[in-house]
Amino acid sequence: MRRAGVIDRIVCSNVHYFYYDTEFFFRSVSEAGARQVEFYLGTPHIFIDHAVIDDFDKGKELAEKYGVKIASVHPETLSFRYGLCYLDDEWNKKSVRAYRNCIDYASWIGADQLNTNVTGAFRDHDQKEIFNRAASNLREITAYGREKGIKIAVETESPYYEGFLARLCDAKKLSDFVEDENLLFNINYDGMKAAGETLAQWMDTFPKRICGIRFSDLESYEAYQDEQRADIFAGNLLFFPADDCYLEKPQDFDMELLRRAKR
Repeated sequence: MRRAGVIDRIVCSNVHYFYYDTEFFFRSVSEAGARQVEFYLGTPHIFIDHAVIDDFDKGKELAEKYGVKIASVHPETLSFRYGLCYLDDEWNKKSVRAYRNCIDYASWIGADQLNTNVTGAFRDHDQKEIFNRAASNLREITAYGREKGIKIAVETESPYYEGFLARLCDAKKLSDFVEDENLLFNINYDGMKAAGETLAQWMDTFPKRICGIRFSDLESYEAYQDEQRADIFAGNLLFFPADDCYLEKPQDFDMELLRRAKR
């Protein structure tokens, strides 16, 4: 199932923005053959909180310059001070406001989708209460996204890592609570396999509502190509490389992917 030219339909991310400037990112992925990117909303490139939206608008300009489409944005949830699960009322309100600002920014730069995972799930608090808070927040954020023409895609995690939203049953429960078809899902491929699930199970549960699959390494991507119905997701594959060797030269990851895709 390896196809020549597949990289022009692969979504990459500027996870290396701490090491290189924005133009380097767009130039590198363009040279590697990628035509879509997932754009991370984090400092030092972009500052967004509950009160402020950065005036950095060159992302759209640079994307157009290098022939790359910004397909989605992603709040920086690792260093983000906001979360979807906070039980503290003040920080919860600020978190929702921050996500609304991220949606506004997505609309500003021409992206039509916001991707996020479910953050802020403290283990020493009532998990049912946390779930209800997260689901309530996502209901509000999803509705606001619909107003702005922005789809909201929630991403699962591996049960070996974050684990709060890690299984198909969790996603189904969340979807039933929110009751909005503007809420979509991205699949963490390694997490799906760790949970003992298949792509077909997810597709049968959420027809036309799975919009992307994320990989942390090339080996997972190659294993994915043997999945039933994998071809349906051409153009919606997201890469977040975990291997440290790609931090110094992120374009090497893209070039290695291109080499493997052309085999």
